[in-house]
Amino acid sequence: LGAWGKKVSVKEVVFDSAVADIQWFGADQQTVLVQTANGRLYKSTNGGDRWNEITDQLKPTENGPPIVVDSLSKSPADEDTVVVVGKEHTHFISSNGGATWRRVRQRSKIHTFLFHKTRPKWALLSTWTPSCEGAPPKRRSSTDDDQDADADDGGPCNHMLYLTKDLGKTFSLVTSYVLQFSWGSPDRKQEDRIYLTHFRSKSGDQPRLHTWSNEVDFGYSDDGGRKINRLVSHGNKFLISHNFIFVAKLKDMKKQTVSLLTSNDGGTTFRNAKLPVELDEKSYTVLDTSEGAVIVHVNHGSPEPPYQVGNVYISDAEGVQFTLSLPNNVRSSSGDCEFDKVLSLEGIYIANFKDAPKTDSDSDGKAEVVVSQRAEAAKEAERLEEEASAGTEVDRRRSPKAKNKDESIVRTVITFDKGGVWSYLKPPKVDSLGKKLDCPPDKCWLHLHGITNFHNYAPFYSTENAVGIIMGTGNVGPYLRFEPDQINTYLSRDGGLTWVEAHKGAFIYEFGDHGGLVVMADDIRKTKQVVFSWNEGHSWFDFDLSELSLEVDNIVTEPNATSTKFLLYGTRGDAGVMYHLDFEALGQPLCKGVWAADSVSSDYETWSPSDGRGSEKCMLGRQVTYTRRKQEAECFNGEKFERPVTRKNCECTEENFECAMGFARKVGSMECKFADDGTIPIPPTCTSSDYFHAIAHRKVVGDSCEGGWQPSKVAVPCPASARLSRGAMSVLGTVFMVSAIMGAVTFLSRSERFKGVFANYGFDTFGTVQYTTIGGKTPETALDSCGTRFDTDFIEGDQDDFEADAPQLMQYTGGGDRDRGNERDRDFREGRRAETAAAQVPKLAKPPGGGGGGGDDDGMDLL
Repeated sequence: LGAWGKKVSVKEVVFDSAVADIQWFGADQQTVLVQTANGRLYKSTNGGDRWNEITDQLKPTENGPPIVVDSLSKSPADEDTVVVVGKEHTHFISSNGGATWRRVRQRSKIHTFLFHKTRPKWALLSTWTPSCEGAPPKRRSSTDDDQDADADDGGPCNHMLYLTKDLGKTFSLVTSYVLQFSWGSPDRKQEDRIYLTHFRSKSGDQPRLHTWSNEVDFGYSDDGGRKINRLVSHGNKFLISHNFIFVAKLKDMKKQTVSLLTSNDGGTTFRNAKLPVELDEKSYTVLDTSEGAVIVHVNHGSPEPPYQVGNVYISDAEGVQFTLSLPNNVRSSSGDCEFDKVLSLEGIYIANFKDAPKTDSDSDGKAEVVVSQRAEAAKEAERLEEEASAGTEVDRRRSPKAKNKDESIVRTVITFDKGGVWSYLKPPKVDSLGKKLDCPPDKCWLHLHGITNFHNYAPFYSTENAVGIIMGTGNVGPYLRFEPDQINTYLSRDGGLTWVEAHKGAFIYEFGDHGGLVVMADDIRKTKQVVFSWNEGHSWFDFDLSELSLEVDNIVTEPNATSTKFLLYGTRGDAGVMYHLDFEALGQPLCKGVWAADSVSSDYETWSPSDGRGSEKCMLGRQVTYTRRKQEAECFNGEKFERPVTRKNCECTEENFECAMGFARKVGSMECKFADDGTIPIPPTCTSSDYFHAIAHRKVVGDSCEGGWQPSKVAVPCPASARLSRGAMSVLGTVFMVSAIMGAVTFLSRSERFKGVFANYGFDTFGTVQYTTIGGKTPETALDSCGTRFDTDFIEGDQDDFEADAPQLMQYTGGGDRDRGNERDRDFREGRRAETAAAQVPKLAKPPGGGGGGGDDDGMDLL
């Protein structure tokens, strides 16, 4: 800035308290409303340059006090229509961007106000009846004489749903005992339909839905509530997104599990979502439906670490068949998931997952995605066994394992093909100071913080008009760190393929001028400084806001992110502070040559996103080419800039396919491995020792590739529970017969009736044999009992050779070195005694780590 001699225009305004909400209105987005934490309302008609407080315009009576603002709600059908919901029983609405206000004729506390998607004057409004407030209804004091002031004062506590078709002048009751409600989708021409979940019984106080209930149904009304049509019994919660309707239906009341139903035909038919694993499903978060497929996060309620995670599944085009895309996706207790779409590009998502610490057997550092049901069952059995043997809770707490925290660690991954393949973020080569980052390749990735930790660090962030630009706060290393001194701010301008460290420390950020302008401020410490870049992070400049520091809460610009004007707000003590930053004062000219991109005279270049694998830069089966400003061009795009985009289809490769049901990939791997989760139909001819063939891949929904690589069937082992083959049956039959014969012989030999027969059988043929007295004549040594030996040289001279060839028995109970000659003699004596003593010698378990010397033990009991 100093070299240019130019300055950014900065204007400050102080509010009564911190900024709680900010909304833009009007076709030109110049009208801005700010709600503060104390419920005051401020308005600007020039994009935030100058402000006026308008709370006094919101009075129920001319001489009464103004309302305390609870929330703002903007109509999606009209840029100038807004409703201001008061904390008590008075609310106002404006249809001209806040120039004039009219009171809403609804005297209850508004719980939810939902504008119609295409009709500016239609809206749904829900309230809890006055009896829910705890005080006796008839004792509620009121100075108002409106005809509808006490219309619903009596009766039990319940949630009422109303419909207005004249912007709050009149209301009609849709139904009572409501849980959720929503307008239908315009994509299905159901924009006037009201979908809702409600309690079947309409009497008594309405229970709060703290748990899944079997008294709740999902239905709809096409006539404002005169008739409620039931669609799903026990449907507790629902979501409408694009062409899909999702319903969470109670499955087991005792276990509190639910099943997910989906419909892609406007609710005419619902089908159970088929997940690849039979796990309990506690709740769902629909992550995205914008690209034809359903991406859903399922909370399975893990009984062991890692906690607060769920699996991410991706559906087929019908939203029914789901495959596992990413396990252990980080989630919060409120259902927020660290999973986000890069809004400016197709098929790119960034997510955080909890991974187990790396072990020696996991030398490649990749997270194992393939999970076997039988392996999970074994883990559960092992866990129960450990709990049983660990003793009391105090014992478990004092055990070495209990001293460790949840050993799972958080890592960041990215997919360029809508969840087909996940890989780690590539780290920058140097930091923001130019110093080379030195870390082992198997422990060197970039990790970014997500939405569940937004109160500490800014989450990864992108906008639709800033093509390819992503920012986030995190660190380089084997896993995500949470210490403030380890966190830095990072930027990518190629859709997440490569990254640079933008600044040391954790910053809050915003994009303007279609991504050509980036503005940041310190997000951890008090600051009076703003950092910005007009060339997409290639160089950075800073300036002071004022002489006084503030704690920055956020930096925002109008919703399209095309302006060069920003609003930075935060707090200084108890007061709210906002700065209007105008970068047009830098005097940058408008860029030229948009239709001559890549030429020397043009300020623009063409760019195609890539996953870094292929040379054609194809993603989702097509090469998309964007026109963007050259990074070092000293100009602004301007708010009216329209970005040229071209598309062409590519030849299919393996990357255009994701794993089919029953198969899964590791993070960073292309191979679809058999998941052994029971979702693949087993052919009736399959035997336990045989294989069958199945398709392991399916084309990614929305992928437009043509020709090229096509998946072939892969060999899949038949499950152990399958029927036995003929060979196996024959072997088992033979074993059974032999066992039966041996068992019969054993039984008869132990019988008193037949014992004599078995004991003396065959001895009658030796009646003429004469027996000597035992011990009458004994050999002097054990060697003599073996007969005369003539090879004395072998015995004496080659003793070492003999011992080297003999099997060695290891002694496990002490001893020390023994005399080799005595040892050999004892070996002979031991060998002879074994003939009579073997039956009484117990078998010894094989010692840990193997045993003994080499050679054959001829079936010895010592193992």
